[in-house]
Amino acid sequence: MEESLDERVVRACQQDDKSAYAVLVKRHYREVFALCLGILGNLHDAEDVAQEAMLKGFLKIKKLDKHEQFKAWILRIAKNLCLDFLRRKKRLKVHNVKKPMQPYPNTSENHNLQQAIRRMPQELRLPLTMYYFDGKNAKTIAEKLKISHSGACQRIRAARKQLHELLSERKNNE
Repeated sequence: MEESLDERVVRACQQDDKSAYAVLVKRHYREVFALCLGILGNLHDAEDVAQEAMLKGFLKIKKLDKHEQFKAWILRIAKNLCLDFLRRKKRLKVHNVKKPMQPYPNTSENHNLQQAIRRMPQELRLPLTMYYFDGKNAKTIAEKLKISHSGACQRIRAARKQLHELLSERKNNE
């Protein structure tokens, strides 16, 4: 069902039905955003890159050959944009000066969680966010990251442990 709807909507987009793309955005934006957040570890950067990915998808939709694979295609665009963003950010970084973190609008607990996740290394942060925020299982994470199933499970466990330590450390310091 999901693939056939995507396929019909992609075909409509490729026939210049610009309003049809909104259906694809509604269906896939959350996953694109979750992937970006997992890679970038910053809410605002993830929002920017996710929006850029959806825009790029809109502009390039006529080049998509396999209509039923829109989801994989848009996620690949988002991943590549995230990696480009990280490369640019690394080049622009001067003397390890970090931009002050913008507070998450809800609670201090969410703020602490976001800060802790941002401090984690990417190889742990990405599987953790895919598992908890995107609802992916270990098998899917392993496939997307091109690692073994046990490797995905180990990274999720290690990320959970490190997140607990980071949050406990923060709580003890307050």
